[in-house]
Amino acid sequence: MTGEKFLLAVLLFPYAVGLAAEPSDKLSLTTKLADSGFVRSVKDYGAVGDGKADDTAAIEAAVKAGVGVVYFPTGSFRLTHSVIVDLDSYGRTSLVGGGTACIIMEGTGPAFHFRGTHDGTGDPDSVRDPVWQRQRMPIITGLEILGAHPESIGVRLEKTMQATLTNLLIRRCKIGVHLVQRNRNLLIDHCHIYHNRQIGIDFDRVNLHQAIISASHISYNPLAGVRLLGGQMRNFQIVGNDIEYNYDPNNSGSADILIDMSPAGSSFREGTIVGNTIQAIPSPGGANIRFLGGKNLEVGGLLTITGNLIGSQTYNVHLADCRGVTISGNSIYSAAEHSLWLENCANMVISANSIDWNPDHKKKYLVDGILIEKCRGVTVANTIIENSFQGSSESGGAIDVRASEDVAISNCQVLDFMYRGITLTDTVRCHITGCSVIERRRKPAPGASIQVKSGRDNLIADNIINSGGLSVAEGTATIRDNLEITSQN
Repeated sequence: MTGEKFLLAVLLFPYAVGLAAEPSDKLSLTTKLADSGFVRSVKDYGAVGDGKADDTAAIEAAVKAGVGVVYFPTGSFRLTHSVIVDLDSYGRTSLVGGGTACIIMEGTGPAFHFRGTHDGTGDPDSVRDPVWQRQRMPIITGLEILGAHPESIGVRLEKTMQATLTNLLIRRCKIGVHLVQRNRNLLIDHCHIYHNRQIGIDFDRVNLHQAIISASHISYNPLAGVRLLGGQMRNFQIVGNDIEYNYDPNNSGSADILIDMSPAGSSFREGTIVGNTIQAIPSPGGANIRFLGGKNLEVGGLLTITGNLIGSQTYNVHLADCRGVTISGNSIYSAAEHSLWLENCANMVISANSIDWNPDHKKKYLVDGILIEKCRGVTVANTIIENSFQGSSESGGAIDVRASEDVAISNCQVLDFMYRGITLTDTVRCHITGCSVIERRRKPAPGASIQVKSGRDNLIADNIINSGGLSVAEGTATIRDNLEITSQN
């Protein structure tokens, strides 16, 4: 077997798993696949791969031949315009490399545009037979795509079913992976979506259910690492990734993860952001995670943010016009403004988070804190926040609740705050119970542990506070069984 066919056999070995009972049979099967007409190198169609020749026509010919697996050997392959992979016309198509091929996209638009015809849902009964027979599960693996034009895009997916992207490096494109129209059952795994010009992975007004982004490095994309803009999104998982330094110091509104459902007709439900490292550098209006819902709380909901490390931005987590979001078990740190900022949200659970700051900085200088405004039905429980600078000498505190109803703050520890511990302003039926809101320093800040400035039917009970640490306007709250302490460490 030639060296190239041996490499093909190695690459195709995973596809043979399950097709043969014994390892020797699998090796034989992959060898036969490599020798068959179902795998062809782009060099068989005239590609040069020297980084100088225009290989666009040769790669197009390889795709149009309908051989199934189009293989890219070691080399640098120049494209001057997009290669359209028309799945309905050419049949099941995968692009395969061994990690040693670089696709240099010198034109505008996507290097590879996978175009299908799937117009159903994720329900198997909605998938038409031609999609199963000719289009399902296009695979792109083992390639680098380098954007050499400011308007280049790595991969575009349109009306695909079960597209699977693995082991890719996409860099210096305007957008790394671009999804449009309708797609179903997407997998992006073990990829480096790194140092692109605007966005790493962009769900652009797409109707998409069942998408998983996992075990990938999505970093240094200045507008957003992962952006969901409009469309109809369901069953979305971002799990186990490193999503870092997606920020722009010269422009406002960057985010590591941005879910923007504010365009009319958009909706998002049933998502998870779990087990990721998400961190950046404070930038104008920037956020690690930002979720913008729609009017009347009808389109932004049912999201879990759990078990992540989230830090070093202007806002760590910013949610606006959302409902049904759970934020639990995260380590959140070093926010230049707010660690958690909830605006006009409902039915939110904030539980068992640590809000801290990076001691490597030696001196605390970022703000940190929780701001809840114009919300209804929020639980903040079992969360610890230390040394928050949130607020000012005039108003506000480490946990600041404004113009909200039915907010429950329970079993939290608010320690060593600069101005005040917990503040309620224009609140109705809010309660602070079972919390430790104390200054432990020798020269504590002069502000109240708990302040209620205005509102009605609030409850302040069973808390541990500093001596004289209550500041409650008359008629705004019921006060009972709080323990005032005089000693500090």
